[in-house]
Amino acid sequence: MLDISREAERLEMLRDLAILDTLPEPEFDALAKVAKALFGTKVSLLTLIDEDRQWFKARCGLDLSETAREPSFCTVAVEADKPLVVTDALADPRFFKNPFVVGEPHIRFYAGVPIRARKTDGNGMVAIGSLCVIHDQPREFSAEDLETLKGLACIAEALVQSRAIALRSAELAESRQRVVERLHREHLQLEQAERIADIGSWRLSLADNLVEWSDGVFLIHQLPRGQMPPVETALDFYPDADRHRVSQAIAQTIETGKPFTMECNFVTAKGNLRRIQSMGEIELLNGVPIAVIGVFQDITKRYQMEQELARIARTDELTRLPNRAAFNNVLDDRMIKTAITGEEFAVLLIDLDGFKQVNDTLGHAAGDKILEKVGERLRASWLSECFSARLGGDEFAVIVPSPENRDAFRALIDRMLGDLRLTIDEGGVQASVSATIGIVWSQGTLLSRQEILRRADTALYSAKRRLKGTAQTFASA
Repeated sequence: MLDISREAERLEMLRDLAILDTLPEPEFDALAKVAKALFGTKVSLLTLIDEDRQWFKARCGLDLSETAREPSFCTVAVEADKPLVVTDALADPRFFKNPFVVGEPHIRFYAGVPIRARKTDGNGMVAIGSLCVIHDQPREFSAEDLETLKGLACIAEALVQSRAIALRSAELAESRQRVVERLHREHLQLEQAERIADIGSWRLSLADNLVEWSDGVFLIHQLPRGQMPPVETALDFYPDADRHRVSQAIAQTIETGKPFTMECNFVTAKGNLRRIQSMGEIELLNGVPIAVIGVFQDITKRYQMEQELARIARTDELTRLPNRAAFNNVLDDRMIKTAITGEEFAVLLIDLDGFKQVNDTLGHAAGDKILEKVGERLRASWLSECFSARLGGDEFAVIVPSPENRDAFRALIDRMLGDLRLTIDEGGVQASVSATIGIVWSQGTLLSRQEILRRADTALYSAKRRLKGTAQTFASA
């Protein structure tokens, strides 16, 4: 039975977060993509349960942005506030008549973990939605799988919390005048907010160039309260490049009156590297600028999480090599650089010979071992100046910078062909693979990425027709 008081608290939490019906955000979308890829399902969703609907903050594999709440599986998980795993919905008396089972999207397998948000008073968590994976075929879901999904749900919770903190910070900056007017009455509340959100406030007086910090700023700097460094050295906590950016942003705000928001690296007084976000704008008195005021937030955890999610989204899980999307980005960058500098590079397109036979003879687990070994060989230290990626299946690619001479390049190709001759033994049954390589040189021309890969592919299959396990360079003739 639905707990009315808890439901009211949950809906109020959703309203406070101001996340319903917001635009897509890359952090949440990346998390949904990771969940779908990790578990190999047709659909993954980051769902928020509203009063009479379930709305998808992020979705992968489903076109709908929301559905009715009543028949949704996620509602069951959220109302129970615990994970829900349904290995075969048609065999489950709770769901076999469910319209989402008998109709689109024909759910047979479902696994969802509640996503909770911390109450504003910091005491306890409230389930507001779930992170789930859905498939149209029955499947098992191990305890280890569930723990992995719980881990992704924890990341989702951190993203929601980080978003809420950022929203509160923006609201704090936008309401600066009201804060000044109520400063005495709200001083204690501001100190509490700083401790919870790793935020501090600062003020630079334009008349005497004096800097004032709140307690939160001292904490972020890892300095004792009141131990203010001289204004001349206050920027020494930033690395050189970021120090220049911060100084320039403050100077531009003073000159133009336009506010600034920026993220940059930061080194505390104890030598710890942090990522901070800083906001600043002009304070006016009777229309005259008297100071620059702003907020200062430690966003290290959020930044590290975003970087890790981005890394996961760019990496092939099995081989630990960059994936096709990452390869395309790097190749595009190299082509732009070549167009400017004329610096030549080569693209190697690699296809494994005999890989299908390994799968057919020894099974896909053996095939995966082969792919893992290929990934290991292409990550070897002697290829550190090259960029290697898995494009998909048994196809790989390597970007090689221009060598000192063609003899060195031929030696690199010969060594790579040797390294990629692999044999696997499963229960006394052996199977071997080799690699055939198609080579194309940039030649300093403005070729498109598609044309470079087409030429590499042409060279690859020309080499296969001639002799597998060899390499051939594309010839325009």
